Amino acid sequence: MKRLLFITLFLCLLPATLLAEFPKPAGFVTDSAGIIDAQTKRDLTSFLTSFEKQTGVEVAVATVSSLDELPIDDYAVELFKKWGIGKKGKDNGVLFLIAPNERKMRIEVGYGLEGAINDALAGRIMDRVVIPFFKSGEISRGVANGTISIVDTVVTNENLQFDPQKEIKAYEGLPQYKKKKGPLSILGKILMLLVMGYLFIRHPWLFLFFLGGFGGGGGRTGGGFGGGSGGFGGGLSGGGGASRGW
Repeated sequence: MKRLLFITLFLCLLPATLLAEFPKPAGFVTDSAGIIDAQTKRDLTSFLTSFEKQTGVEVAVATVSSLDELPIDDYAVELFKKWGIGKKGKDNGVLFLIAPNERKMRIEVGYGLEGAINDALAGRIMDRVVIPFFKSGEISRGVANGTISIVDTVVTNENLQFDPQKEIKAYEGLPQYKKKKGPLSILGKILMLLVMGYLFIRHPWLFLFFLGGFGGGGGRTGGGFGGGSGGFGGGLSGGGGASRGW
């Protein structure tokens, strides 16, 4: 009786992440929940493989049938750590996690890409190009849209030599993605730069505060890895990203 009580108490004190089950990676697209159609899965895998070969950046898509009662933020951080998405030392990986039974998803960003995809951008991707399709039952389309948008955002903000629009034309199962670059968005960026320049000239201390803000966003998750599972490079998550439900 005492032994049983001790074992029960021991299990209760263990971190919940140690009791959760995490899928083994099956390349850049691991569809454990079985929600992505075969054509889209093949094409996304080829697309992300080409992206990694040309840029070194690793974007992983994972679907799971259960979060094992963990918050999706915690599950994503632990899965990212176990797989080691991104290159060791560069931490240039992104995890797009979907849990259809809980109707939740998260974009978890590696430490080295927090400047390319901040929390607001991660949320905007899901709000604009994923959730509308998930709500209409077009799960594969939503996964593809979100993945392509993640790649496009990284390419743009990291100035990488990779053309997502040109690349996806070779794949029948991927939607033809077009980035919206209207004159109003360009004008808005120019106005923002002018306002920021004016404020920094009038109040130099704001510039130091602004720089300090970019240093935040969460520390590295976990310790170092000698290499990731399933072909990943052993990158670390910085805790940045965003979660959504639908």
